[in-house]
Amino acid sequence: MKWKNAVLKLKPYQPGKSIQKVKKQYGLYSITKLASNENPFGCSKAVKESIRNFDESFAIYPYG
Repeated sequence: MKWKNAVLKLKPYQPGKSIQKVKKQYGLYSITKLASNENPFGCSKAVKESIRNFDESFAIYPYG
């Protein structure tokens, strides 16, 4: 199989440091993980209300 040059130049994913390592490195007592598009605080009340007001069909792909 032929691969595009851009694909061949990709480097393997290097995961970030663990929370424990970051706490130790910077002398922190606690830390909130915000990596990988995570949000431990949840969405705002406005977002929840907006979602409630949508018709259930918003999750279905339109034709075309």
